[in-house]
Amino acid sequence: MSLRSLHKRFFYKFLKNKSYEELANHVDVFLDKYLDKIFYLPAIKKLHEAVLDNHYIALFSSSPFFLVKPIADVLKIKEYRSTLYDLNDEKKFSKISVIVDGRQKAEYAKDLIEKLNVKKENFFVYSDSIEDFELFKMAGIKVAVKPCRKLYKIAKKNSWEII
Repeated sequence: MSLRSLHKRFFYKFLKNKSYEELANHVDVFLDKYLDKIFYLPAIKKLHEAVLDNHYIALFSSSPFFLVKPIADVLKIKEYRSTLYDLNDEKKFSKISVIVDGRQKAEYAKDLIEKLNVKKENFFVYSDSIEDFELFKMAGIKVAVKPCRKLYKIAKKNSWEII
């Protein structure tokens, strides 16, 4: 199933016309309980190293904003992009606004690279998904994080770091 199909199916089955505020309360409980289990320690270690080296860190995720924002806050990442769902006047989910897929992530990265005037060799990409291949092509340093099978093969073939 494609990422777009997954988002559409999930949105219309579980979120459409549901209260954002009610969901947000459950998200906090969920993250308090499971966030430590979700984090992959080798990736978190790399993130901490990047912070210590004063790297500019951005998080581009296909996950919905109500998950990405609190995770970005915990990780102290100020720049993030995520899939967006519109809310109606009653603060209920009304429609999918933006699905952040690999192509969209590459667009966000391109804009950020231009804004910050970063050279390709100083641009790092960390991902677990072949969906982010366009994003990987933009980077000088590519790190496959617990990669899917297809990404693992490409990373191995091209001598990218795998964690």
